[in-house]
Amino acid sequence: MRWLRLGCIGLSIATFVAACGSNDQGDGAGGSGGGPGSAGGGGVSARAGSGAIAGRAGAAFAGTGGSGGGAGQPETAGGAAGEAGAAGEAGALGTAGAPPLTACATKIQSARLVPANLLFVIDKSGSMNCNPPQGDAALNARCAEFPVKEDTSKPSKWEIASGALADAIATLSGQSNVSAGLTLFPEDDHCGVSADPVVDVAKLDASQQSDITSALDGVSPSGDTPIAGATILGYQHLSDALRAAKLRGNSFVVLMTDGAETCKESELSKLVETDVPHARLFNIRTFVIGAPGSEAARSLLSQIAYEGGTASSPDCDHSGSVPDQGDCHFDMTSSQDFAKDLNAALQKISHDKVLSCEFDVPTNPDGGGVDRSKVNVTFKPGSGKEETIKLDDTASCEQANGWQYSEDGSKIELCGAACERVESDPDGEVRIALGCPTIKVVR
Repeated sequence: MRWLRLGCIGLSIATFVAACGSNDQGDGAGGSGGGPGSAGGGGVSARAGSGAIAGRAGAAFAGTGGSGGGAGQPETAGGAAGEAGAAGEAGALGTAGAPPLTACATKIQSARLVPANLLFVIDKSGSMNCNPPQGDAALNARCAEFPVKEDTSKPSKWEIASGALADAIATLSGQSNVSAGLTLFPEDDHCGVSADPVVDVAKLDASQQSDITSALDGVSPSGDTPIAGATILGYQHLSDALRAAKLRGNSFVVLMTDGAETCKESELSKLVETDVPHARLFNIRTFVIGAPGSEAARSLLSQIAYEGGTASSPDCDHSGSVPDQGDCHFDMTSSQDFAKDLNAALQKISHDKVLSCEFDVPTNPDGGGVDRSKVNVTFKPGSGKEETIKLDDTASCEQANGWQYSEDGSKIELCGAACERVESDPDGEVRIALGCPTIKVVR
């Protein structure tokens, strides 16, 4: 296993961004055009809730002559004939006052949920041996000097953290679109870090779950806190895998630490100003959990979360002006119940942010591009009638209620209450139908 001490690191993620920033990972959507007479679009179907892809392909509609034209353009003769002869599945797919989507959609194809790759970068420094202070400042201060468990009848921060991580991995395990891996820092009893995870990022099946859980079980916390080195090399591992097409889709670093950088403080400005933003060029976002003991690092951790694209709110404090101020990350330094709060944070990351409501924009099965003005999203609850989820581009996804395209146009994202409803119904189905004029929210 190759490894470096942080004191010797000269690596910047900018170097590999320059080498491969323009590389196409094959995750883009089909073309946006399609003039009159081009091939008709298809549709997609996916099981909601748990994120598992529906195993069946829907019945194809009769009449494959497509419209393909832009909004407001007349349908071709072939498209009109296809609409007239369309044979849909039971139930109309339209909203009140709108024509059934089965009248103009031409085909159904199985959906592809966006793959999610998680690299957990976890602090196992000596201070993780301590009991969580549960708001006791004196206990927290003693831990910095003597990193031992004062109350042996109660769990240490590491025991709580490793248990919560194992639970999160179990929740994610078996999901069709999830891969995960584990990096622990430091590697040795000082400041050792590595670009090679303890467990490489791979499909999170039962075997991978067992490997990660076993790695967590075998840890005895010790050493210093090389936050910068571990995070930078985590980005390197993910970007190398993306560049080699070993991974595709959304990638996330989940950084958890209970302290401030103690190995290479001179790397911190580069980490925040260069490495974290450049990782986002690979669509690598960074979640940050500040465990009890990280009070002095609030500013740093908040900046990493903000620049990493996972800020708690658009106006959170990421100024960096005061070391112990910042609230863009999951800050648990004042937690009265570390186990409960950590479990809630990992649940929010793994379920709401990773498994949530993102789908690949489908390609046209008949060739040609996808007409973005003729895309519709529907949801069929486990019980009840199918309904259209409208395109809502009147606000950001945080404030919208409907669906939107991602910034790069390669994904369809459900927003607000629409996403919450889909996630809460494990028996529901999301479908993306191509070929009918997009139904939009009007405000």
